[in-house]
Order: sequence, then structure tokens, then C-alpha cells
Amino acid sequence: MEWGYGDGLCLTFSTDQYIINMKKTYWWRILSSFLGGITILVGWLYDSYICFPNGSGECVLDQFRLSIIYPVVLFSISSFVVSTFLFFVRDEVFRKWLWLALIWFGITIFLIVLAPEYAEGIYGMMNPTKETVSLGMSVLFIPVSLGKLLWDSKRKV
Repeated sequence: MEWGYGDGLCLTFSTDQYIINMKKTYWWRILSSFLGGITILVGWLYDSYICFPNGSGECVLDQFRLSIIYPVVLFSISSFVVSTFLFFVRDEVFRKWLWLALIWFGITIFLIVLAPEYAEGIYGMMNPTKETVSLGMSVLFIPVSLGKLLWDSKRKV
């Protein structure tokens, strides 16, 4: 397909190159879905079979359970939900969403690091913990991501 301009300058648009670029972004889409699914599976296996094996009262890797494992699993659930919609959008929309997801992930990690592991003080349940910050950011990530996907798809980026 060629686009021409009055002064003889022609730009060519190769559909083969478009398909190659699209295949490259499909690998990223598959990878994001796969990583989200694997993280959910590992979290479920940890919680079901590793944490309290054979009815023991001691959890393996207990020092990391509330501070790292649960927040990562909660965030991966929301990214897995959103990643199913990524297969139905154009490449430009996917790239913009990927930047949003990377920035959101960085902000989430920063807020989780700042949050205490347990709620203490006079406010009790009002104090954010690592788990509540992760849950809040994960729940908020779903509508923000879907809204961004819809907005960019309608705008014809």
C-alpha cells in the first residue's frame, strides 16, 4: 500500500511489517498473562500446601508471607484479570497500557514498602498495612486499566 504526496514523495506501508510488530506485542501479552497466572498458582500452592503443611502450626517463610507473598499475589490477580482484555486491543493501546502498568507497579511497590506490616496504634483497622495497601491498589488497578484501554481504543491512538 502506498500513500502519495503531490511532490512525488511516497511513503510505503508494509502490512508484513505491521504483522511482525503485532506478533512482537503478542509475546508481551502472552507473557503478562502467563506471569500473572503462574504467580496466582504459586500463591495458591504456597497457601494450601506449603504454609501450614500437615496441620502444623508453623508457616514456612512466615516472615515473608504478609510483607511480600500476599501483596504480590493480590497484584497479580488484578493484572491477570486485565491481561485477558489485552488480546482485543491494538498494539498502540497495548503499549500505552504497558507503560501505565509499569508505573502503577512501581508506585504500588513504593507504597507497600512504606506501609507497616501490622496495624498498630489508636486507630486499629484504619491504619494501612502492606496487605491492605496491596489490596487497595490491586482493586483500583482493574478499573483504571480497563478505563485506559477503553479510552485509548475509542480515541484511535
